[in-house]
Amino acid sequence: MKEFILDRNKIFLGDNLRECRKQRNLSEREVSKMLHVDITTISKYEHNTRTPDIYMMMRFADVYGVSLDTLVGR
Repeated sequence: MKEFILDRNKIFLGDNLRECRKQRNLSEREVSKMLHVDITTISKYEHNTRTPDIYMMMRFADVYGVSLDTLVGR
């Protein structure tokens, strides 16, 4: 079994999603309505317990007015 090492200095996708949302003064509920998903889905994305697919990432980028590179921390 392969072991994965967690780099504690690494910024996760969920952290970037949360930061983009907060910079735009949006609540999780507002974003969930804009993306037509349940609020728990947004919460899971932001807490790194679920990963959005590429299509959802494009929707986030459109809502937040940023590039996909920005969302993934590039």
